[in-house]
Amino acid sequence: MVNRVLIRLKTVQVIYAYYQNGGQNRKLADRELAQSLDSAYTLYVTLLYFPVFFAKMARRSVEKQKRMGAVRIPRKEELLADNRYFALLEENPQLSAFADSNSLEWLERSDFLKESYRMLLESEAMEEYCQNDHFDFQTDRDFWKKAYKALFQENDAFDALLEEQNIYWNGDKELIDSFVVKTIRALSPDAEGGQELQKEFKDEEDRKFALDLLHSALSYRDECQNLVAANCRRWDPSRLAFMDVLIMQVALAEMLDIPGIPVKVTINEYVELAKLLSTPASGSFVNGMLDTIARDLASQGRLNKEL
Repeated sequence: MVNRVLIRLKTVQVIYAYYQNGGQNRKLADRELAQSLDSAYTLYVTLLYFPVFFAKMARRSVEKQKRMGAVRIPRKEELLADNRYFALLEENPQLSAFADSNSLEWLERSDFLKESYRMLLESEAMEEYCQNDHFDFQTDRDFWKKAYKALFQENDAFDALLEEQNIYWNGDKELIDSFVVKTIRALSPDAEGGQELQKEFKDEEDRKFALDLLHSALSYRDECQNLVAANCRRWDPSRLAFMDVLIMQVALAEMLDIPGIPVKVTINEYVELAKLLSTPASGSFVNGMLDTIARDLASQGRLNKEL
């Protein structure tokens, strides 16, 4: 789940905080990066867990109404209580282990969960779901995919709740949402054990990439500033956005010290980060500067990659 796009983003954020705090403790930067990446994975699993909450809430509501002798149980709640995709998540051993080892009381105590349940019942996705003549796993999963996108993506109230709970979740959710939706599409009852969730890291190489990138980037501060000054003909280097220079510093480290990643891929990745983290003009500026710097390094024989 923690892919290299997220690792690059977190590395830039951690180095930014490192310099803002005086730039003295590199071991603290290591811990910050590890905690930030771990927290991103925790957010991913927490977002996947929501159907478990809703299935339990629906069953409690249905059982209560039956005890009270209700003549007619709302069909919407019966469908939620019996949803096959929800049941698959309830039975998933990774999600169960996560719930056992992580306190979710902050979410269960919040009004947001109850309000979300109400909104789910009243949603357009639910209305469409109820119109089906046939219900199977795919129908149940497609309903949740639509409901998740409608209710939890671009939800300012939910974003505020997440940021209040964990400082590392600030700004993570848009990217994590994409991983959640990908997992919703992938989970299947046909796979043994209901199919595993995405791992925190694809492999040990990606975990190593995170620390290698951080350590290399911190060592290139002075050289990056010199390269920017030497190649920045149209702007005064002292007036450049700090974040733009920092993004180029991490990109420089990746170009020089991380093998196996083409220069064009590196440039494209950090241009996207500049668009996300810096000013509206930063994308084109960083693109031009990194291309010029890469050519400069290649002419010096320092770049052991094709342009």
